[in-house]
Amino acid sequence: MANTFDWIEIRTNNMEATMAFYESVFGWKTTRKETVGGLDVWIFDTGGEPRIENLRRGGIWLRPQGEAPGVVVYIHVDNIEATLQRVVEFGGKATSSRIPLGGGDAAFFTDPDGILLGLYEDKPVG
Repeated sequence: MANTFDWIEIRTNNMEATMAFYESVFGWKTTRKETVGGLDVWIFDTGGEPRIENLRRGGIWLRPQGEAPGVVVYIHVDNIEATLQRVVEFGGKATSSRIPLGGGDAAFFTDPDGILLGLYEDKPVG
């Protein structure tokens, strides 16, 4: 289907270290290695089923004056605190603690290359 989100790309200068970080923190696996346009591309699989309700969703948020614009990819997790602990353990940096966001909570971190990503945890039902 046209006009839907299709791809997440984590750009890095060190393929091995970056993939080792995401494998260690989230359990992602490299499934294929290719060269496209003379550049290495490693295809990863995050496992599990996608969250269908968010598969075609995105948003544009106005950032406060002085805050850098950019793109943030959120990773759905079961436990924000445990995930942030693993991020730090494997060389990343927690840039925020848990904050309320929509129907759950979010937190932010940077990977060892300084790339900002978000974590999202649903609020418990009940």
